[in-house]
Amino acid sequence: MFTSKADVCVVGSGSGGKMVAQQLAQAGRRVVLVDGGFIGGFCPYVACVPAKSLLLSARAALSWTAARAVRDEAASQRDDTAAAAELEADGVEVVRGYARSLGPGRVELDDRAVEAGVVVVATGSSAVLPPLPGLAGAPTWTSEEALSAADLPERLVVLGGGPVACELAQAYRGVGSEVTLVQRGPHLLSREPAWVGDVLADALAADGVDVRRGDPATAVEQHDGWRLRLESGALIPFDRLLVATGRAPVTEGLGLDEEWLSDSGHVRTNARCRVVDASGTVVEGLFAVGDVTGISDYTHTANHQARTVVGEVLGRGRDADYSAVPRAVYTDPTVFCTGDTSGGEGVRSARFPLRDVERSALVELSRPRQVTGGVELFARDGVLVGAACVGPDADSWGAELSLAVRARLTVDLLAHHVRAFPTWSEAIFPALEELQG
Repeated sequence: MFTSKADVCVVGSGSGGKMVAQQLAQAGRRVVLVDGGFIGGFCPYVACVPAKSLLLSARAALSWTAARAVRDEAASQRDDTAAAAELEADGVEVVRGYARSLGPGRVELDDRAVEAGVVVVATGSSAVLPPLPGLAGAPTWTSEEALSAADLPERLVVLGGGPVACELAQAYRGVGSEVTLVQRGPHLLSREPAWVGDVLADALAADGVDVRRGDPATAVEQHDGWRLRLESGALIPFDRLLVATGRAPVTEGLGLDEEWLSDSGHVRTNARCRVVDASGTVVEGLFAVGDVTGISDYTHTANHQARTVVGEVLGRGRDADYSAVPRAVYTDPTVFCTGDTSGGEGVRSARFPLRDVERSALVELSRPRQVTGGVELFARDGVLVGAACVGPDADSWGAELSLAVRARLTVDLLAHHVRAFPTWSEAIFPALEELQG
């Protein structure tokens, strides 16, 4: 087996892995990047980028043919040649292949090995299909398949109620599919305050999505076509079943020590993104970033972890801070949550509807749909600890609240911060005033 040497070997080239490789190479380290899939990961080609493209096309009322062309252009026709060339131009050696064994100091592929003082695990996650009777053999899609598909199903059933399920339900309804969304629990976006999911469910229904909540799927049946049976006995016919019920870390076949993995199969890491065992002892020379860590499945979290690893390797390390990671859903209305929105002992919350700010009246004059959503703020001992925003462009105007949570700003300071008129962010004022007393 051919063996090469490097300072750093990154296994997986998703957003986090790519950033680690590129920035360390730019800093003068010898870097080898190993990946048998897309260079750049799923996000640019079959996840974030094409999903947002389809949502924007749906809002612009484009036909499926036009929306598909825009999606594929946005996703670089799923061609990663330019991404690989960019890395190589920065001095990264790109090796197309899959790691069969990795650990501190060494990564092995089928035909070669890489010895490196630093090894970074960035292998991501993959879709998990639920143990649903009759699912095998049915015309299913994962989210990646839905975002690279050439055909538009006449009847699409989306199984799940998380961000991916909600985005794709709205996108496919907007470009012409008859869509039913089936969520086993009573609320969409179940990790967020209940009102957030309820507002989104109403918005999806207004767009023509048949939203079924609290009625779990029990089986897939084939009789005069495909049908999904629900616990209530309802039968929903479909041409495609899009399964968006969860993902699992890609760790199988990597030869990782079981002590490095949590009960859920994710790689254990500390605040510096160093791999640790069950006792918290650092595994020297081994790092992990991205979905494989289970910290968060957002691209921006992987990028934050990547910066943490780069800093640690270059001797200017600082802890990763996940206290205010934005949780965005790019539907219409947009959902933007950050920090701790679960409430609990000692937490006070206050909510204000978006329709009661001046911007709402202006927007409703130019579009037939009523503005829905609002802001809910969460504070403990006078300090902002979380926020939930739902409304037009909430991912933009809610960003100040993410920074406020991260900086541990007081409610009093935020209440005296000047915000432009007339903007959506004016909805933050009344909620802050209520928290003040």
